[in-house]
Amino acid sequence: MRLIKNEILTATNCGSDGNLSVIGCFEIIENAITEHMGEFKLDGFSLREKFNALWVFTKNKIKFFKKIKWNEKFNVCCYISNKSLAKIYFDIEVKNMQGELIFYARVEACALDFASMRILKLSSLGMDKIVAEQPNMEVDFVKFDYENLPLIEKVLVRSTNIDMSHHTNNLEYLRFIMNTYSVNELETKSIKELEVNYISQSFENDTLFILKSSNANQDLIVLEKDAKPIIKCKIDF
Repeated sequence: MRLIKNEILTATNCGSDGNLSVIGCFEIIENAITEHMGEFKLDGFSLREKFNALWVFTKNKIKFFKKIKWNEKFNVCCYISNKSLAKIYFDIEVKNMQGELIFYARVEACALDFASMRILKLSSLGMDKIVAEQPNMEVDFVKFDYENLPLIEKVLVRSTNIDMSHHTNNLEYLRFIMNTYSVNELETKSIKELEVNYISQSFENDTLFILKSSNANQDLIVLEKDAKPIIKCKIDF
């Protein structure tokens, strides 16, 4: 079962150059997964009501291929590409109307019990009969470590960064990360791949410390809370 839909690139999904932004990509991904899980009655709203649980993204990797401008039409395809006892994987393919890939993403997610914050087995959510589909592209998550990264800035998590689960939305972490780049860098540096590991949660009024190292071909960004990493991000140019 696949979610397939045609959309038009809105202004809110564009960056300063009028093209689809990285944040816009994450918005498309989040909306596609939420809508697809809604077809199974297992979206975040349903999960809270039925099981007092929430979905959390644990990893997200995007491969970028082509740009698309404001008001251009594009196609979104979202499907479950793999699942284990507790983890589920979504593949999201976004193409222009010529059938060319704009970006391809893979997201790893799991469900947490609201009361205990423990990971739930997918079977406890009634997902036993959902069959994963063969992915159209290999996307491997990589383990990347860091040490002695310089502190770039610190940010305070505010009310508008919080989602219905009352923690910082995955999209907001990316916004914190992308704000470490200038407008000129965002417009001129071409991103090939971006990978985010979501390690832990943060909440309203938490202070996050952003550490970052850069070279010509790769940047590594880590967000820390209480001297512990909660987000790791690797960007390849």
